[in-house]
Amino acid sequence: MNCSLKKIFILIIAQCFCVIAFSQNVQDSVVIVDTTDASVYRDMDLSKEYQGFKNTNITIRPPKHFMEFSSDEVSGFLNTGTAASIVGFEYKDVPYIGFYENVADSAFSAVDNAKFLGFEETKTLAGYQAKFYFYGFVVDKVDIIRIMFVTGDEKQMIFLQANYPAGFDMLLRPVIVQSLLSVEF
Repeated sequence: MNCSLKKIFILIIAQCFCVIAFSQNVQDSVVIVDTTDASVYRDMDLSKEYQGFKNTNITIRPPKHFMEFSSDEVSGFLNTGTAASIVGFEYKDVPYIGFYENVADSAFSAVDNAKFLGFEETKTLAGYQAKFYFYGFVVDKVDIIRIMFVTGDEKQMIFLQANYPAGFDMLLRPVIVQSLLSVEF
């Protein structure tokens, strides 16, 4: 071998040694996350603090990057990047049991050409019975998804509603559902 080939060979061996030596991780700094439970990731997409709806006793952990808004009629959270919104209503002295279907039906019938997509019975993180209703409709040629969430107890009913463009459904639905399940009242 001539001198230049020896130098190249030594340089390649030195690079391999550096790659092997410096690519090792310290095991104490590695965090292993159980990827079988996607709620871990959805939880990381929620704000850390509970935030309230104005003029109600309702609080949720809204999704990150949702900002608070309110008017005389409604208050909630809005994401300007996706045009997604979450609004909340509190019905005191109206028991949750048996009344939620009438609220969801009236909210559904108020939208022209709305299509029922399904519902899900569940419990909030605080343990209250709850129902999700999923609807689709079109506004100005844009497909919209509406999630209506109803929960409460024998003294009051909580009605939360989220709207967002259908194109963001796979991205927003899991996070918004997780946010609504965090409701406290």
